[in-house]
Amino acid sequence: MKSALILAVIFLACAPLAYAQKVTVKYDKAAPFAGYKTYMFQSESGTRNPIVGQLIVAAVERELNARGLIKVDANPDLRISFLAASGMNLQVGEVKFGYNVNPAYEGLVPTAGTATWDVTTGTLLIDLFDHKTDRVVFRGTAKDVLEHAPSADMAADAKLVSKTINKGISKIFKKYPQKPQ
Repeated sequence: MKSALILAVIFLACAPLAYAQKVTVKYDKAAPFAGYKTYMFQSESGTRNPIVGQLIVAAVERELNARGLIKVDANPDLRISFLAASGMNLQVGEVKFGYNVNPAYEGLVPTAGTATWDVTTGTLLIDLFDHKTDRVVFRGTAKDVLEHAPSADMAADAKLVSKTINKGISKIFKKYPQKPQ
């Protein structure tokens, strides 16, 4: 009886942990991540709430700066874009990384895809583009980051999601090929 009670208490204590953010990261294994030294944001408005956008930008900057990258105003090695679905679903094109053997050509040929997928409400999507090739080299998504629907009070909304945004972006960049310095 005691062991069943102890198990029930442990189960209830761990239940919130089961509802954790789901992070998915894909990247081009052939991309020269060690050679990327600079970055800039394509736009700092990937959200309806500019305060939430600033939180996302600050968290991404913190992660990239920890890896030795420097923010610039022009001609970066990486361009960054992000989208946050907080009020409606979005559709995003799928990015495939890798190569297929094509008998018509000698060697390997990059794969291309045009498939789309729905971004569920509460999802944050971050893309890093190689500026020279204009190709996505890193894509991270974090679900259950924006847990609350937007309201009229943007500051309160941002305060509610700031912790989950920082946690989600940290989880995404843990899978970035270049580790912090």
